[in-house]
Amino acid sequence: MLPTTTRQALARIWPSYVRSLSTTTASHSRNPLSDAHTALGNTTIARKPPALPTLSTVNPSSINVPPAQDPLLHYLTSRLTTHGHRARAAKITSEVLLHIHAFTRAPPMPILREAILRASPAVRTLMHKHGGKMVAKPVALGEKQRTWYAMDWILNHSKKRTGQTVGERLARELIMIIEGKSPVLDEKERMHKFAMVNRGNAQTRV
Repeated sequence: MLPTTTRQALARIWPSYVRSLSTTTASHSRNPLSDAHTALGNTTIARKPPALPTLSTVNPSSINVPPAQDPLLHYLTSRLTTHGHRARAAKITSEVLLHIHAFTRAPPMPILREAILRASPAVRTLMHKHGGKMVAKPVALGEKQRTWYAMDWILNHSKKRTGQTVGERLARELIMIIEGKSPVLDEKERMHKFAMVNRGNAQTRV
C-alpha cells in the first residue's frame, strides 16, 4: 500500500504520462520520469548496484603464477621423481617455488631460471685414446645437456644444505647460486678450466 502523498503525486502526473504515450510529437517535449521525480520531492529512487569487477578488468601483471606445463618445472619434476611417484615430485617442485618466494619476497620463476642458467656449463671434456695415450677433447654442450649438468649439481649439493624438506634445501641452494656462494659454481669453473687447458685437442672444421 503506497503512502497518501505518493498516491496523490502519481494521480497528478498520470494523465500527462498517458498522453505522452499516445502521441509521438509530445514524447520529446516532456519526460514522465523527471515529472515523477519532481512530484515525489525528496523520495529517492533505487538504482542498480555497480557491477562487480571481472577477470577481464583485473590487471594481468598483478597475477604472477607460472603455467602448469612450464618446460623447466616439468623437467625439474622429472628429475625429482623417484620410484614413479611423480605426484610427490610435483609437490616438492611447488614447495621449492614457495620457499624461494618466502626467502626473497620476489617472484620465484625468474630466480629459478637465473640460478640454473648460472650453474649451466658451456663445454665438457671427453677422454679419447689416441696413439696409446688418453687425450681430453672439449665438446660444446647443447641446451638440454647444460640444464642436465646444472640440475645434477644442484640436486647433489642441496643435500648438504640445512632444511627440513627437500624443497627447502633446493630453494636455499638456488638462492646461494644467485648470491655466488654455491659450490655448484666451483664445479662449473673446474669443468671450464679443464676444457680450456685442453682446447688444443678440440677438432675444428673450416
